Amino acid sequence: MHRYYWPDTPPYAAMLRRIVASWRVAGHEVEVLSSQPSYKGELDNAKRSRHDDVDGVSVTRLSLPTEVGRPVVRMVNAVRLGGAVIWRAVTRRPDVIMISTAPPVLGGAAAALAAKLTGARFIYHCMDIHPEVGKVSGEFAHPLVYGALGRLDNWSCRQADPVVVLSHDMENTLRQRPGGERLAIKVLNNFSLPSENPLPDELPFEWPDEIFRVLFAGNVGRFQGLDSVVEAMGMLKERDDIEFVLMGEGAAKEMLRHKARELGARVRFLGHQPVEVAKAAMRHADAGFVSLTAGVYRYAYPSKTMTYLEQECPLIVAIEPESELASDVMAGGYGHIVQVGDSKALAELLTRLADDRSLCADMRIRAGEKAKTAFAEDVVLKQWIELLQASEVERE
Repeated sequence: MHRYYWPDTPPYAAMLRRIVASWRVAGHEVEVLSSQPSYKGELDNAKRSRHDDVDGVSVTRLSLPTEVGRPVVRMVNAVRLGGAVIWRAVTRRPDVIMISTAPPVLGGAAAALAAKLTGARFIYHCMDIHPEVGKVSGEFAHPLVYGALGRLDNWSCRQADPVVVLSHDMENTLRQRPGGERLAIKVLNNFSLPSENPLPDELPFEWPDEIFRVLFAGNVGRFQGLDSVVEAMGMLKERDDIEFVLMGEGAAKEMLRHKARELGARVRFLGHQPVEVAKAAMRHADAGFVSLTAGVYRYAYPSKTMTYLEQECPLIVAIEPESELASDVMAGGYGHIVQVGDSKALAELLTRLADDRSLCADMRIRAGEKAKTAFAEDVVLKQWIELLQASEVERE
């Protein structure tokens, strides 16, 4: 179960499709419970059949309205999905129920309850740790709401076999919860965002080679801390050979656009692009930018990292140096680290890299090697198959 499934546009919708397909190829019967495409209301989301077929897998799609900026609708959708997964579990009696963190907390609790009622194994794929990340965003800031959701999600995690998280930082967060030392946790990171079509030979927008260009591609939201990027580029407004490209949509985009105009920052804003175009831009960029606001690395892992590495794009990562991501980047030698929110340090780094482009050259090779050994799709999908089959052996 997941709120969104291919051909809907969030990254996890495409990644889950590949996980499901790999399980089917391995001999398992898989069914998906999701919704009609609705992630981005501004896109032309073509309606699919309620009983859809994707890669030979049965997909049931509920008609749920778009949730952006509509918290009440989001909660109603979560309740509807939760009721649907419980009903489906009781009537279909699956061996395994898996859900990710969309919808957060309530979805996991519904799937955990469905598993408990039917004796199914429950896999809880935590792409984010809720409600902790919701407290940072302000969504679950009220103490009573935060406390209630925390207890509910902790109960869900105790039912899971296992809780799957993307990093050891996220694992440590769960371990620090009451009874966290007893949780079954598996650290299994994502692979690069899948693309359906070949990458284009030419980009559909101007991309002069003589400019040192840093690319951010993804959700322009609350957790990316991109205001410090605009500040850094404002400090470099006299450098017409350095450009920051911000590709994507999100809640913070208009604020950042306004700030860039005020500071005269050389930040180019591009809208949502097809995956193939985003990957081609990564391939041509001098560096890819990854950032999280302070403290968020404990609850989430920026999955765009793997897609940058697949395209041999060196990284500039704005994050706490004690994070697992920062440690991996430094140890692997495929990127640079700046302290989150330090616009002056970022401006100095961009100046240094633009003045000596050879500093990124070797990093391209190491980025590609890291992608192949740790984050290649076949490598990660093999681990998903093993995770499912290991439990079957234990249950027998």
